[in-house]
Amino acid sequence: MEKKRIVILGGGYAGVHAAKNLHKAFRKMQDQVEITLIDRNRHHILMTELHEVAGNRVKQNSVKISFDRIFSGKMVHVIQDEIRDIDFTKQVLTGDRGSYPYDQLILGTGGEPADFKIPGVKEHGFYLWSLENALAIRYHIETMVKEAAREADDEKRRQMLTFVVAGGGFTGVELVGELVEWLPILCAKNKMDDSDVRIINCEALGQILNMLPEGPRQKAERYMRKKGVEIMLNSLITEVTPDEVHIRGGEVIKTNTLIWTCGVRGTEFGESLSITDGKMGRKLVNEYMQSPDHDNVYVVGDSMYFQENNRPVPQIVEAAEQSAKTATDGIIYTIKSSLGKKAKPPKPFKSNFHGYMVSIGGRYAVSHTGGISLSGFFAQAVKHMVNMYYQFGVCGVNGAWTYFKHEILEIKNKRSLIGGMASYRVPSYWTAFLRIFLGVMWLIEGSGKIAGGWLSDKTGSKVYWGAADAVGAASEAWGEAVVETTAAVAETVQQFAPPVLAEPLALYTWINEVFVAQAPYLFQVLIVLAEVGIGLCFIAGLFTFPAAVVSIGLSTMFLIGALAGKEIFWYMAVSIVMLGGAGRAFGLDYWVMPYLKKLWNKTPIAKKTYLFMGEPEFTKKQMKRKLARTQD
Repeated sequence: MEKKRIVILGGGYAGVHAAKNLHKAFRKMQDQVEITLIDRNRHHILMTELHEVAGNRVKQNSVKISFDRIFSGKMVHVIQDEIRDIDFTKQVLTGDRGSYPYDQLILGTGGEPADFKIPGVKEHGFYLWSLENALAIRYHIETMVKEAAREADDEKRRQMLTFVVAGGGFTGVELVGELVEWLPILCAKNKMDDSDVRIINCEALGQILNMLPEGPRQKAERYMRKKGVEIMLNSLITEVTPDEVHIRGGEVIKTNTLIWTCGVRGTEFGESLSITDGKMGRKLVNEYMQSPDHDNVYVVGDSMYFQENNRPVPQIVEAAEQSAKTATDGIIYTIKSSLGKKAKPPKPFKSNFHGYMVSIGGRYAVSHTGGISLSGFFAQAVKHMVNMYYQFGVCGVNGAWTYFKHEILEIKNKRSLIGGMASYRVPSYWTAFLRIFLGVMWLIEGSGKIAGGWLSDKTGSKVYWGAADAVGAASEAWGEAVVETTAAVAETVQQFAPPVLAEPLALYTWINEVFVAQAPYLFQVLIVLAEVGIGLCFIAGLFTFPAAVVSIGLSTMFLIGALAGKEIFWYMAVSIVMLGGAGRAFGLDYWVMPYLKKLWNKTPIAKKTYLFMGEPEFTKKQMKRKLARTQD
């Protein structure tokens, strides 16, 4: 039987969400269903974070997630192509690289900026609607400040340092926040005073952030004005030239920089498709996200036009995801029903938006979520948590951790939630000395136990004392910081520090009685081998990360077992430092870990669990299969 072919056009928020929903529904039906996602790029772009790239807070990789990462281990086949035409009668998409037939089609072609046919906007303004746009803005701003630093004419310098952001919505305000933080840094870098810098936010309406309640909206406005932003309300832009912005009423702003964030419409390609139009280049859909012209064609995200309570569904991330869910529910029902399987009938679209969050730079935000309004640190924290949740849903722990690093731990110039506290890094060659010293200490501990008879005492009495005398024996078992002489082997080893705990915790007692009691000599040997092994690994810089994990675990067991003095905290603290890759400085991990990482990233389990490090990799066999699917 020929497979049912589902094609998703567009790898934005709606397209990715649709593909993951369909995989979840059909992962056990791969011999009957085929899911293909087509996008012109190799990456899913986090559109809501582009202002951070434009304002030089994060690097471009922070807003890119490769489709290989997202669909690693999934039945979704991704094709990079530019689609030029769709024949809805023959049910085939035609692109630069091939043709793609479908049984069910999801159109998630997204949107593009709306210039409302204002003269000069397209020719002389900057948009913030793609990664390329963000990079162009960043480069232009850097160029303006550099040229202004060399300009002797005061009027020309002020013009170069005047930056106009048109639009008081989320994108415009977030970009303004980035400029507020970045421009002083940029001016200082170019050895100039930032007193001539003007940041102007032009809004045609009477207020900014009109989707927020009055409270957070006023806080945002106060914060921006406090930072020197000129907020021009009821200021409709009527014309843009290379060096001027004209405002209704006659005001003219001399500037070389206009960034346009005033509206969104459907893409030109989407608008050109021969299905029923809605408004602003978007395509009309019913309550199941279906085009009224074809039951098997669904339109989602910014591409679709649907009125709910007599108002168009907004072009936001939650709307994209929820419209994708409605569309995929319909497809799942249709396909499963046609194959004679039980399926849940789709429900009509009903939005359920949780709220809105707006960052104004890296350290301040306002939000209104779940009926609760927040500002400052807490609003910014909520925004980061929501973004991490999204990343976790898209590509697991890997994505959430990557976001946390890029957005909080690696941010410089105090432009993050915690300022710049985590941006300073200790050079790895300094930690190499600490690593070797910790290794020597563990080797001494292990060697001391060997000299103390831990390998020769087959009774296992060194680690198991039974319930009656566990406390007394525990106080004598730890502290072998030096190798004992042969004459002292038969004697009880004295510790150089009293135990931190007077008696073992209940957890340790339970482990001792349930597990250690079954094979005390084996556990005795394992402890010795672990200590010697950890020591050798740290000294050689080999498998430093797993050695550090074992070091922390072993230290914790000694601590809760009333076997360790205060020095155990030193072992644990240094072991935590070792988790940061200290073995790559003057250690074997420099060669070994990249090789193992490459092998691990190729395994199916790494791809299915998203626990690969960096990007997933593919064996020759896996690449052949991918190529064969593309050719098919």
